Amino acid sequence: MNAIKFFNLIFSKNLLTLSLLAVVLASCSKSDDYQNLPDAAAVAIIHASAGTPALDVALDNNRLGVNYFDYTDRIEYFRAYTGNRMLKVYNAGASTANPIFSKSLNFDVNKYYSVFLVDTASKMDAVLIRDSTRSAGADSVRIRFANMSPDAAGLSLYVGDNTTPIASNIPYKTAGNFFSYKAETGVVFKVKNAAGTLLATYEPVNLRWGNIYTIWCGGYVGGSDAAGTRIKLDAFAH
Repeated sequence: MNAIKFFNLIFSKNLLTLSLLAVVLASCSKSDDYQNLPDAAAVAIIHASAGTPALDVALDNNRLGVNYFDYTDRIEYFRAYTGNRMLKVYNAGASTANPIFSKSLNFDVNKYYSVFLVDTASKMDAVLIRDSTRSAGADSVRIRFANMSPDAAGLSLYVGDNTTPIASNIPYKTAGNFFSYKAETGVVFKVKNAAGTLLATYEPVNLRWGNIYTIWCGGYVGGSDAAGTRIKLDAFAH
């Protein structure tokens, strides 16, 4: 799948299907009022496992039923009960008796989370990261950079030809803090390693003021284009 353009994100095919809405409590956005839904968290899931085919996901025994959850796709925020939940990952269409990966995750009430599914199917992990609900200031956006590339340690994010990174030395399975950045058009993001070697570039995007973005890196430095595993940048709006 091609990198997701910011202005297309809300219409992406990985928006929750009706079957997903029936399984979880309800779909949500950051404008929803959680006071009327106690013991709920908001959870988004990102397929960051390069080279792994389409997946399906469940919390405990509640399978989400997403049939086209491919690499770089994101399941938008949905409400989930809080406390310890067992995340289970399946190959799309596989029996519920045969998860390829499972992990216990803990969600707190009224908190937002992104869960990145990383590495190969045999080494898969789920990286749970707290998201921010803090609004961006006037004429600005909020951005963070997440490193989900298993063989790429200490990555830094740059804009265009600037020599100073906007996010520095982010380890694998880690997201940097959100920071304010000026809203502008035609922004080109680049990721480099500690030696300053350019590893990947993200196509020009328009940063719309007031929005919150995660720029993330997946795949492998030693990957290949043919296998769809080469390191790449992607992004989504919260």
